[in-house]
Amino acid sequence: MTHSVVVVDPQLPLEEQRILKSAPDALYGPVETVPEPRLGGRTGRDALFALWQAPAWTFLPGLMGTFHGSRVRAAGLAAQAALAGALFWQPQPVFTALVLAVLPSAFLVLLALCGEDAAGRLARRRHGHYVQYGDLAQKYRSLLYRTAQSVETVLESEVNAQGLLDDVRNTVTLPAQQWEIARTLMELDRLTDEHEGARADDPRVAELLAPQKEVLRLATASVTERIAALEGYAARTRAADEALEQWRTVQRLAANGDAYQELLARTVRDELARAEIDGLTEQARIVEEALHASVAKARRAGLSLVPDLKAS
Repeated sequence: MTHSVVVVDPQLPLEEQRILKSAPDALYGPVETVPEPRLGGRTGRDALFALWQAPAWTFLPGLMGTFHGSRVRAAGLAAQAALAGALFWQPQPVFTALVLAVLPSAFLVLLALCGEDAAGRLARRRHGHYVQYGDLAQKYRSLLYRTAQSVETVLESEVNAQGLLDDVRNTVTLPAQQWEIARTLMELDRLTDEHEGARADDPRVAELLAPQKEVLRLATASVTERIAALEGYAARTRAADEALEQWRTVQRLAANGDAYQELLARTVRDELARAEIDGLTEQARIVEEALHASVAKARRAGLSLVPDLKAS
């Protein structure tokens, strides 16, 4: 089971969520403000790169095009053929035009393509709508991991895929739960750092720190209980998955009941055959009842999370 290192606000468009989760290196930590990059994020290294690449794109577009997709490669080869023909017929004027016009243009185009990419711009614009695991202290990071593990267990379960837990609306409720927990843990992490950095040797400061420490303890206990509720739901879901698999296995065996009965009738021809088949049928009934009970428990566990979401 794998987990993303980023928890994203589920209210964001799906495409933005995908970009943010796929580019953790472009995201910003929990700073107060995110600075606007100068020159669109372009640096001196970008200028040197464009300066180095511009002559190659000007005089060898066919060669440079081979490092890209089929369309760029085709365009580069066509430009290379046109360039070779022009240099053959008018070498001096064409060479002068390349140096004075095409080379600077290539440099500007390459420089324009450098700098901040789409993920970087989105990370700035949506700062505060994502939480990275690495931004949290270890104790809060482990709580967020437990949350992600529980959510993933439910969403990837067979009973959820089969629609047996539809009343819980997992695809909406659980990501919202995970996001609320991530935000709470981020705030706890920030306030804990602030609290631990205060001067406890000052009596007046210590008098303020005591109730704040109690608030942090209560908040941590509360969010931990919420995570435990998610873990309980995930455990019920795993049990329902196991019961579903058992039920399917017994159903497959029961489907062959006639064949088994005929085989037993041919060899024994007594009450043993009916007893065996009756026992198989009874086992199917027991497992089916266990499946229904297990799914019902999982649904109740999931529904109990909904008031928490509405209250958050």
